[in-house]
Amino acid sequence: MKTVPVLGTLVLIGAIIQVGLGLQISWASMDSLIPVHMIIGIAGLVLVLALTVIAVKAKAATSVKAAMVVLLILVFVQVGMGMQLLGGADQFAIMHETNGILIVLLSLVAGGLTMMNARRQKTT
Repeated sequence: MKTVPVLGTLVLIGAIIQVGLGLQISWASMDSLIPVHMIIGIAGLVLVLALTVIAVKAKAATSVKAAMVVLLILVFVQVGMGMQLLGGADQFAIMHETNGILIVLLSLVAGGLTMMNARRQKTT
């Protein structure tokens, strides 16, 4: 079993779950979900960091490396905004939600680029 596709799938599924949990916390005031949201977010940060290190060290295309670095930065920003929200900085709520959606979209883009790069390497 290859590690990168499994980790990439976990990141994407986790990001989708995170958006759902975050919207439940924000819109339905389900504050009891905050600890779960935090744990999944920190685990996602670790997974994205691992994938980024793998992409940078591997023979990945520059576009894959760039997408992973941008994704890592977005996840770091997301965790930072989440910490600010916990501290009462409610002005970050909409940016936090928007950034979560961007993370899902960029995860899809990075996965697609990785798949295209893998196919291209097989043919050459």
